Amino acid sequence: MLSAVARTSMRSRATARILRSDHHDIPSPNGMNMPFDTQKKSFKYIYWGSCAFFASLPVVAVWWQLRKGNGNRNY
Repeated sequence: MLSAVARTSMRSRATARILRSDHHDIPSPNGMNMPFDTQKKSFKYIYWGSCAFFASLPVVAVWWQLRKGNGNRNY
């Protein structure tokens, strides 16, 4: 048997879930909620290129600091 507290808790979660999921009747085609066009062919190359560029910045910074850290000016 469930206690009154458990039943109330379960009922309130179910009601909140129904209320929160009420916005799904609005039609939203794929990519229409973004400020750029995801359907272009060049999008995937620009996306992955920018990801690779920003992920490589820490590696380049470490390389630069280690390379110039030996004290001489002959890079």
